[in-house]
Amino acid sequence: MTATVEVLGTPTPDDLDDLVALISSLGYALDADVLARRLERLTATAGHETWVVRDDGGRLRAVGGGHLMWAYNADAPVAQLLLLVVRDDARRDGLGSQLLEHFEAWAGEHGARTLDAVSAAATDSAHRFYQKRGYHSAGTRYSKLA
Repeated sequence: MTATVEVLGTPTPDDLDDLVALISSLGYALDADVLARRLERLTATAGHETWVVRDDGGRLRAVGGGHLMWAYNADAPVAQLLLLVVRDDARRDGLGSQLLEHFEAWAGEHGARTLDAVSAAATDSAHRFYQKRGYHSAGTRYSKLA
């Protein structure tokens, strides 16, 4: 099944509700107001882009989000896939692969030579998804709450 991947413009209230449900399914707590404020910062000017796939009724079936980042050790940006989630009833329809391919094309259009997929440590199914598509574990990231 080939669905249309579109850039998320200004989200409607339904978009925000759908996004909250999708992101909450990953274990994150947020509400529509918090997400709306976050999306105001995740702009193309800041190197971000958010993509969605809709169902026939216009509701969101899947969402992905990427970020371009410049590093000290390279002359090309690194593209990071920061978000990829598909609605439970739309899984196994190829939407995750389609969003990943869209991210990879977007990264290439911006000159990225390295593509990273951010995935929670306890998400084995996501790890397998990325590994089947040529991604590999590239070290360990350490985090500290400030």
